[in-house]
Amino acid sequence: MRDEKVWDLTVIGGGASGMSAAIFFQKCLSRKEVKNASVLILEKNDRVGKKVLATGNGRCNLSNQDMAMAHFHSHQEEFPVKVLSLIPQKETLAFLGDLGILTVNEGNKLFPMSKNASSVVDAFRFALEMNQITVETSAIVEEVRRVEAVGQKKIFSITLSDGRKIFSHALIVACGGACAPSLGTTGDGYKILSSLGHKVYAPKPSIVQITTDTSVPRALSGMRLDCDLSLLCSGEVVARQFGEVLFADYGLSGPAVFQVSGEVSRRIKKGKLSAPMQVSLCLFDEKTCCTLKEELLLRRKTFSERPLEQLLLSILPVKIGNMILKTALNRPLSLPISSLSEKDIDQILYTMTHWVFPVTGTRSLEYAQTTIGGASCEEFSSETMESKLVPDLYACGEVLDVDGDCGGYNLQWAFSSGILAGRSAASKFQEGNDAN
Repeated sequence: MRDEKVWDLTVIGGGASGMSAAIFFQKCLSRKEVKNASVLILEKNDRVGKKVLATGNGRCNLSNQDMAMAHFHSHQEEFPVKVLSLIPQKETLAFLGDLGILTVNEGNKLFPMSKNASSVVDAFRFALEMNQITVETSAIVEEVRRVEAVGQKKIFSITLSDGRKIFSHALIVACGGACAPSLGTTGDGYKILSSLGHKVYAPKPSIVQITTDTSVPRALSGMRLDCDLSLLCSGEVVARQFGEVLFADYGLSGPAVFQVSGEVSRRIKKGKLSAPMQVSLCLFDEKTCCTLKEELLLRRKTFSERPLEQLLLSILPVKIGNMILKTALNRPLSLPISSLSEKDIDQILYTMTHWVFPVTGTRSLEYAQTTIGGASCEEFSSETMESKLVPDLYACGEVLDVDGDCGGYNLQWAFSSGILAGRSAASKFQEGNDAN
């Protein structure tokens, strides 16, 4: 131990939050002309930023112009509010700009000007090199302990899967949540923080597909449409979103579904929904429905001898139109259109605006884009990201019990919390140097 190198800062996890923390740590010290800080990133994948590469379908949705705090969720609701007030979007965009990452917007969503996630990762990699941050990839952390150091205060002992030990004065845990294990986020951070005495809320999937009764979605698998989606719990609307919905063998997917999926996860207790839930799709607004009623009444007269399966031609894709008719009428579609009563037409229109799918849950963490749950924020300072239980231990990003909606909010949280952790660790490092 006496001859072992002790790093000033070690960051476990080379994702958005971990890289931001390490780079900002060095930048803070550079501005204050503090020299000789040694920083190490331990990344379990074969390269840093692997999950960043997958965000925004490879286009990297960095943030969102709508920064309402309702887009962020935690058991401690004020925690992300405080962190994001200390490191607001303006500061994170300035940080990204310093790295050479310029942004453009599509609606409220912010993307790199390149519209390419790999260019974002490249900018971070170059910044790591310029700031003399050592990166060790394929480094799997097995254990973290606080140990006594000869003539020093306690330090962190980090054991890797190959048996090597890394020693560090300060530690930032930034290794993500438990979703998308193929990208390396397998809940390692929860185990590390739990072993150091921290409470961890069990992880649940968010920004994920919703599973439903499969009789209708399976028949329409691969079909998609734009519509208003309402999520109902015990008959009450708990979330609403407009966007694309994709039908699949297991239920529903697509951007609109991803946006409300967290509400489903939060209502699952011990593998079961705490109350009945439904997804209701509205394909047309009220004004369009009035026009459609006139059109359907005209078709009943003009195309009276045609089969029912031709009633909604050009109004909806054939498969979706026929499924609407089957759901609304529950009769053979070979019958003539003339067999429809006005009440039948009203029922068809009602089904178009209240197409209901009983919810059974969500797909697993393996398919999710982010994780609900994580290390309790109550045990970390919202002003520094430092543990209240273990000195010189910090956490940031998805490993904490904070998750954002779809649309750049999780990367915004990663940047803000990572920058704050890095800044706080740098301040403490400087205080230690000044004391010496």
